[in-house]
Amino acid sequence: MCAGSALRQEYGQEYRQEYRRCLEREFRRGRARPCSDPCFGERLRQRLRSEPALLGALQEDAPALLAHGLRGHPDPGPALRGLAAAFRLLELAAANLYLFPWRKEFGTVQTFSGAYVHSLRPALPEADLLRSFGRLGYERRDPHRLVVSRPPPAPELAAVACGFFACRLECEILAEVVLRLQPRRLRAEDLLEARRLAGDVEACVEMLRQLGMRREAAADCADSVDLYREMPAGPEDEGGEDAAPPALWRDPSSPRGAQDVPGTDWDRCGDGERGQEPLPSTGNPDPDTSSSSSRLFLEQELGRAGSPLSALATGRRSPQAPGEPQDLPQEAPELPCYQLHSCLRRGALPSYCCTTCQQLHAGACAAGQACRTRHRGQELRSERQQRLWLQRTEVDMLLADSSGPWS
Repeated sequence: MCAGSALRQEYGQEYRQEYRRCLEREFRRGRARPCSDPCFGERLRQRLRSEPALLGALQEDAPALLAHGLRGHPDPGPALRGLAAAFRLLELAAANLYLFPWRKEFGTVQTFSGAYVHSLRPALPEADLLRSFGRLGYERRDPHRLVVSRPPPAPELAAVACGFFACRLECEILAEVVLRLQPRRLRAEDLLEARRLAGDVEACVEMLRQLGMRREAAADCADSVDLYREMPAGPEDEGGEDAAPPALWRDPSSPRGAQDVPGTDWDRCGDGERGQEPLPSTGNPDPDTSSSSSRLFLEQELGRAGSPLSALATGRRSPQAPGEPQDLPQEAPELPCYQLHSCLRRGALPSYCCTTCQQLHAGACAAGQACRTRHRGQELRSERQQRLWLQRTEVDMLLADSSGPWS
């Protein structure tokens, strides 16, 4: 085991052991079910709220599971409810194998009906489900069922159940963030990135609030600036009749729903009672790298690593090793603004965007040539792309001017 894995194991060991004691305590009381100790659940929830890195220590692939489960959902709220229900079913499957390893009905999962089809499959991709059940010792026997072939040791089963329990709590924490920011519609990518970068929930909410305000201001300014711009000469400048608007101003569509149906043997509690009915769940294309569209670079700048969310976290605090005392929440700094380099005269279009300097340059600019060789950036080849970046930078400069000491 590498040093990083050993550190993660030690980081979450306290909660794994307490979860296992909770399972056994409930079993002795005649309640064979996943951990339901409200004190333990609240303690773990509060720790996750302030230290999201703990989730990866308890469940190594948890960030990937959340990202895959939320992918393609315009509204993460309903998807998070479906994910929480799916994680509870996975936790229940692990707890049943831990408490009742001899019961044959828990050794098979039917994949053609029941909770697998109506609750798990709408929430998570098939590959993630097979990998998750594989951690419990299940293997695909045929297209219609999974069967336990080599049950893991009991402590490992309890640890996996604890990891799914932590995933469920994280879904509830993310749902709280979404609720607090209503009626603003959040992108799932922004939500997960802000949660990772901000650290605690309060800072995450503030970071997403600032990002939303900036995007709204940019959209409002775009509506007014377009009134004074020369109309494109033809479809080439406009990007074609079917060209999609940049992600900055795109209006997401509504999510779809799913039915809640009864489960099968493996999703029942060991005492014969049915487990809780799962909540309903709901069901990012690759960016276009063509130079004739600004969509790729705007999405990279506005919704991913190196985006304003990353910039919001800059200066908050340096990464802490797991287990170190957490700093008190700090106020998130202002988003950085792109600027027009002095080489650009009024009315001139830029040909290069340097994301390191956060400046737009003209084609013959010597500073721009230096940026091309030393920094990270993007060539702006089409007129539409150039105008979009010029417009976005003018918005940045306008916001920077309005936030000055005399505004």
